[in-house]
Amino acid sequence: MIPCPSCGRELRAVVSTYDVPFFGKVLLTSISCECGFRHADSVVLGEKDPVRYIIKINRENLFTKVIRSTSGTIRIPEIGVAIEPGPASQAFITNLEGVLDRVEGVVRTAMRWNSDDEEKVRRCEWILERIRNTIDGDEELTLILEDPFGNSLIVSDEAFKEIMSKEEAQRLKTGMTIIDITGMSEEELEDLV
Repeated sequence: MIPCPSCGRELRAVVSTYDVPFFGKVLLTSISCECGFRHADSVVLGEKDPVRYIIKINRENLFTKVIRSTSGTIRIPEIGVAIEPGPASQAFITNLEGVLDRVEGVVRTAMRWNSDDEEKVRRCEWILERIRNTIDGDEELTLILEDPFGNSLIVSDEAFKEIMSKEEAQRLKTGMTIIDITGMSEEELEDLV
């Protein structure tokens, strides 16, 4: 029995797998309780070569699809943005404009939280201006999408794709706990089980 974190009653769990385009096999879990508590999650089960995509964002390609798995990192170096996975990281499918919208929302929130700091407000305004200029077609920003498990993708012939080295991939955050058993002794492996 798994107790509900809200009321302590027994949780109902549903687990299934699906083949999802671009992601491959995905494990879907859903837990719920009579009290109204609910939680759902998805985990990509496959692992591919570590990958990096690079694309210039401009007015003509704003609708280019971006598929970010739970282990994907997005960077926009010209404005100092890095979206890294964490323990509650969620996968999403959007487009380049959608990524810029997400960044814009976070920057606007940061600007409100730091409204008494002129330097931080100016920095936020500068980032928002660069985003607006890109959407309007006055400049370009670079989007870099990296995934140590190869489950993220930019669907475009304009995107440059490269396989990352193991060393580069190991420096990325994954958003999940990874146990590397390749160098463990039999005793250490038995302790895990």
